[in-house]
Amino acid sequence: MPGEYELFKEYKETGDKKIRDELIIKYTYMAKILAYKFVRSGVDYDDLYQVACMGLMLSVERFDPDRGVQFATFATPTVLGELRKFLRDKAGSIKIPRRLYEIFCRAETLKRQQENLSIDEIAQLLDMPRETVVEADRVGATAFIQSLEDDAYTDGGLSVSGMIGFDDDGFTLIENRDFLDYCMSKMTEREAELFNERFHNGITQKELAKKWGVSQMYISRMEKKVTQKFRDIYLTDNA
Repeated sequence: MPGEYELFKEYKETGDKKIRDELIIKYTYMAKILAYKFVRSGVDYDDLYQVACMGLMLSVERFDPDRGVQFATFATPTVLGELRKFLRDKAGSIKIPRRLYEIFCRAETLKRQQENLSIDEIAQLLDMPRETVVEADRVGATAFIQSLEDDAYTDGGLSVSGMIGFDDDGFTLIENRDFLDYCMSKMTEREAELFNERFHNGITQKELAKKWGVSQMYISRMEKKVTQKFRDIYLTDNA
């Protein structure tokens, strides 16, 4: 049976839809895992899965096996991008109650400050009914959809998991770490350190500026440069 490289090479040369369909079926597990990462958005899983499959098909059609990048690494940003676009469009037609969204943001801040907080603990800290916190989490997750190219990175200490959905051990199967590692390899040592501190460790711009002995403006400018690099790599790999 032909390997991954041979199948993609044959499809690139012939455009045979049977080969394309065979490749899509081979990587269907990616669509399932990535779609599952957004089930908290309140959108039906079947709809998410269909969108993920569309992203997978686009990835198969665009993939060049001679570029030296594994298909899973190439396809992950494309499928995630299709899912985020779908959810942003969906969220744009949904009116989110301001009070619930504010509660959601306060709860997210608590989660970043204290790991493994339960819903009951969050409700107690916010001094409000548990049901209100649960509802705020549901509607807030729909509105709180961001992409790598957004300029919405505030001084709140967003994490990588916050940018791509909630943690899922199965996600490692699609080698998203390979894509991050590839991006990191294009950065300077200082840029890589900033990325880890801000988006992995959750340190705020103010805290990092103090740690490095520089101004917060310097951190802000450097952060924009780093996120722009991610955006450029994403667009180049999906051109």
